[in-house]
Amino acid sequence: IEHNQGQFYKFLLPYRHAVLDLMGHQLGPNQLIGDGMNEDHLLEECLQLKGTRAAAVIYHIRSWVAYVFGNYDLASKMMEERQVITLMSSPPFLSCSFLFVEGLISFQMAQQTGQAKWKALAYKSIEGMKEYALHAPSNCHHKLLLLQAESASLAGDCDDAVRSFDDSISSASEHGFIQDQALAYERAGIFYAKQGNTDTAAHYYNQAHCKYSMWGAKRKADCCLRKHDQS
Repeated sequence: IEHNQGQFYKFLLPYRHAVLDLMGHQLGPNQLIGDGMNEDHLLEECLQLKGTRAAAVIYHIRSWVAYVFGNYDLASKMMEERQVITLMSSPPFLSCSFLFVEGLISFQMAQQTGQAKWKALAYKSIEGMKEYALHAPSNCHHKLLLLQAESASLAGDCDDAVRSFDDSISSASEHGFIQDQALAYERAGIFYAKQGNTDTAAHYYNQAHCKYSMWGAKRKADCCLRKHDQS
């Protein structure tokens, strides 16, 4: 590694691992041993060296990848591990990412379990995201809309959920967040499938497949294609 950047390179490896998972260049999503790295060893090193932010980022990336691939139990476990770590401060982009991903996980777990703790965390994420959307609407408004769509879905307000999913898709497209646009399409597809509206679900899954493919996430795109075929 040039310019003595070995440590920085090492702590970028979890991001590389996540990218390879999404592209399909690993053994499979949620594998801890990736191409040229062992996340468990890296995590242990971070904790021993009191690298709390690096450890938090590893847990965060794990929770995000698990959520994206539908492993919600693992996602919630990694989220809780991340939240145990006390951070004195974090860059706003990282704090926003924590809030967004953990809000989505919380809404999913609230749907699955009905537990009050998940609902509280989910609703708290919306309040926090409102602040980010107020100060950085181009980066965060579509995230807020997606969280609000999941909230409406949880509450059984189908009309509001439909509007918020579509608004999130449009906002993400307008500001160039193709990965979040793909996710919003997919979550809308899941919503419609639960409503028994298989034709509309298939349309949204197909759009999610297209956007994930454009982003380069082949493995994830293939997952959406399978959902489309099953609709």
